[in-house]
Amino acid sequence: MKVLSAAGRFLLFVIGALTVQGVLQWLVITGLHYKPARGWTAGDLLLSESIGVLALFAATLIAARLERRGTADYGLPLRAAFGKRWWEGMLWGALAPLAVFAMIGAAGGAYVDGLALHGAALARAAVVWLVVMILLGLFEELLFRGYPLAVLARGIGFWPAAIVLSIFFGALHYFTKPMENWVDAATVGLIGLFLCFSVLRTGDLWFAIGFHTAFDYVALNVLGAPNTGNEGKPIADHVLATHFTGPDWATGGPRGIEASAFMFIVLVALFAAMALGKRGTDYSTNR
Repeated sequence: MKVLSAAGRFLLFVIGALTVQGVLQWLVITGLHYKPARGWTAGDLLLSESIGVLALFAATLIAARLERRGTADYGLPLRAAFGKRWWEGMLWGALAPLAVFAMIGAAGGAYVDGLALHGAALARAAVVWLVVMILLGLFEELLFRGYPLAVLARGIGFWPAAIVLSIFFGALHYFTKPMENWVDAATVGLIGLFLCFSVLRTGDLWFAIGFHTAFDYVALNVLGAPNTGNEGKPIADHVLATHFTGPDWATGGPRGIEASAFMFIVLVALFAAMALGKRGTDYSTNR
């Protein structure tokens, strides 16, 4: 009964939040006659991620009210917003893709040719994409490591819940994006599991949100890595002019550096550093 109750609450939350998000996006698109561009643009993602965060935050607040809890019970203590743990996550999240890029470069597969943007265009892209990635980090962490992780952990335990959600996280990338392969699905799933581990070790989502923000920002906006969500190309207004050469197992190919085999080495280091460098908390399956 406890397992069924947790599963039911999980499904209700996800379906409800994504339905609200879809309705809001439809209203904006039809009401404003808004037509998204092909591929990823900062403006489109700023709009869609803002709507997504709004829908998920509202769903989290409703769940908290119905269960007579606070948002901190779902890993989101508002008083800690963008504080020390977020900045720690930002540091770790920035170092991870830089380490992968360095290993690809050492193998002769990645090169920096200079800056891709200059002056006002560089400053604008850097700031706007940072805001986009903060919203993306909030959205995906609330969806995969917020209420869903807390409620499933009540029913089946923390680690089974973390594994289920991480498999789903990787599978969602694999089945909803073109040109995907098992390596990308595996690394994305393991990144999701690492972020669940960070919730267990830090006690809330803010480290994970910071990590997610900085990882995507550095990989996509700074390093100009491609992504299959953007038709296997880099976003147009990235900071560094980089190019990749060599086999897909090393560079990640159109899937980007997160699909490089070197990502597995970085993931081992991340799990080890989290286990050794962070104390366990009172994160409880009763939350």
